[in-house]
Amino acid sequence: MTEPFRLSSDIFKYWQIDYETNSMKIVFQDGRALKDGLTPPESTANHYISSSVFDWEHWWIFSTTTRGHTIITEGYNPHSPPPLNGRPSVYLDQNHWRTLADAIHHPTGIDDPLELIAAVELIHLAADGGIVLPLSMGHMIETSGLHGDRRYEVGVTMASLSKGWQIRNPLDLWKWEATATMYRHLKRPTPVMPPAISTEPGSLYESGADLGINDRTSENEIFMAMLTMPSVTLNSLIEPDSMPKDELNSWVDRHSRITRQINALDVPKNERRNIARRRYWNENIAFYVRPYRALTNSLDSPIFSDRELPKLLAPSPMVGLVSELFVRRFMDKQVKWRRNDLIDMFHLSGAAAYADYVCAESHTGTQLRTTQKALGRTQTVYTSLHDLVRAVRANGVKSISERIGDSDSAGVELE
Repeated sequence: MTEPFRLSSDIFKYWQIDYETNSMKIVFQDGRALKDGLTPPESTANHYISSSVFDWEHWWIFSTTTRGHTIITEGYNPHSPPPLNGRPSVYLDQNHWRTLADAIHHPTGIDDPLELIAAVELIHLAADGGIVLPLSMGHMIETSGLHGDRRYEVGVTMASLSKGWQIRNPLDLWKWEATATMYRHLKRPTPVMPPAISTEPGSLYESGADLGINDRTSENEIFMAMLTMPSVTLNSLIEPDSMPKDELNSWVDRHSRITRQINALDVPKNERRNIARRRYWNENIAFYVRPYRALTNSLDSPIFSDRELPKLLAPSPMVGLVSELFVRRFMDKQVKWRRNDLIDMFHLSGAAAYADYVCAESHTGTQLRTTQKALGRTQTVYTSLHDLVRAVRANGVKSISERIGDSDSAGVELE
């Protein structure tokens, strides 16, 4: 395929990659077709994907697994805002994604009938244009611990209902917010952060990863990333072999030690809170040093008093939440730090900051909801699908069929 092409729907109708025959087919609007073989790395990737088709008219990618399931992914346009089309974003923690998978594959296995009804309701809303269910890097990590048919069921459910929507990696959100904080502190115009929730290919991976795009990525590279990323993500979700989990022992030990040190201090609670926040700041000051030095053209580090730190951190959408989670857990002598805390605290804080609704696991979800209230923010975090769907419905969210008056597609009313 050496002929130069102008990337336009006026010219093309479909692009198809067949991974089973290692071939690519291009269908033109005038009926002509070209076919050629794939070369590495495309020819050696995506072992569990049969084919991928890009529909130029709808700007969709159709990925079909070797088991015959077809997943539709909404394409990405770098020149226009994310096409939410009025749909609110709903972030689900991994345990709730598993409930959605069970509602499709094993509904009798869900003990709580209200959770089953809510799961069916969410599936209906996501499948019929009512909501967006973005995936995160946390989902990818947690899904990798599953194996066999269970992993396939959960992975296909996640890919089918998320439709290519992702929430940006929390490390990138953290870096953006830290940079914005230093701009505000120095009274400079704050840079505009790219959308936290979008169909940008690879945005759930940390920037700089080979799978993502950046300011140096060319138009053609962005387009090819859009075409191939759905298959890469789907392949990772349904890979049948589980991956060993990194127990993050050094991270767990370090934070356990900080908690013991703070609770061993014989000082008033208010002072312990200041010390806990200071420890959070000291542990993560590197995020702020880089933009501060770039803006001031110096080798100095930003310095803030105990009175200034809360005012500095609170306005940041994600950092305001995650910093308070660390403070709470540093002060709780009963807390048991675990590897999942790293995933839950950052991914759920990022979701609570940028998604319209969040359904979290009970412990972190309850703390996030309390923190939102303490910071004067709208409480958008729930810990059950039933409460989540009741809130979504109370705010008037409907599927496309419901909006056009299709009573046969109306959702189930929750009491």
